[in-house]
Amino acid sequence: MKRVLLILSSAVILVSCGGGKSEKKETKTDDKVSAEMTAFMGKLTGNSDNTAAALKEFGKDSLVTSDMEMYNLEEPKVLETNGNCYLFQAKSGMTKRKYNVCWEAGKIASVEDKGME
Repeated sequence: MKRVLLILSSAVILVSCGGGKSEKKETKTDDKVSAEMTAFMGKLTGNSDNTAAALKEFGKDSLVTSDMEMYNLEEPKVLETNGNCYLFQAKSGMTKRKYNVCWEAGKIASVEDKGME
């Protein structure tokens, strides 16, 4: 009887604490990714020189890059869209880096480093 009570109380604790089943958070992109953003991400091929070249090609002249060009970004993926801004994630070595990139008149107007995982 003690064993049954121990098992049942353990199960109650696991369920009430959220144990047993992990929930995956999914980020949805409701808006379509622009052709410019798609082309920019296509240039991110795992080499910091390519990242720098993509920023130069797609960014406005006075763009503050948040040092994005220092990283070997690859396999970019848009996580969220907000009007003309895109939060994207890209692999960089053993980490994943996130950036918020906003566009104006077909050029990148701002880059915000959102950190890494």
